[in-house]
Amino acid sequence: MTEDRFFRILEAYGADPARWPDAERAEAEAFAAAHPALVLDATGDEMVLDDLLDRMVEPVIEAPLLERRLLARLPGPTGLPAWMAPSAIAAALLVGVLGGFASGALTGPADDSDAIYADAFTGYEQDWVDWLGEDA
Repeated sequence: MTEDRFFRILEAYGADPARWPDAERAEAEAFAAAHPALVLDATGDEMVLDDLLDRMVEPVIEAPLLERRLLARLPGPTGLPAWMAPSAIAAALLVGVLGGFASGALTGPADDSDAIYADAFTGYEQDWVDWLGEDA
């Protein structure tokens, strides 16, 4: 057991060896017995944690009536056939795809500004090095 690991156990579980992990308890107790002055200083602070852990009480809530009331208020099955939801999703998808394709036909012919814009990027037939000059 290293000093660092012993102090991590103290910080996490407090000074009471009964709360230390079972797998490391024997080693930690042996470390504490071998270094009593070092451990005495550290355990004083950790006894505050032990006191808090001793006072902590796990809340016990037994409310079966409340549980039944909450479960009774949950919405039940809607009674709709199982095929309706997938059919509605498929129909919405089909309408969206057909609307997307149809929107291209409904917008009309492209005006000349689209052609000018397209030509601005296709007009460079020569090599970029020739266009930049000798500096490239």
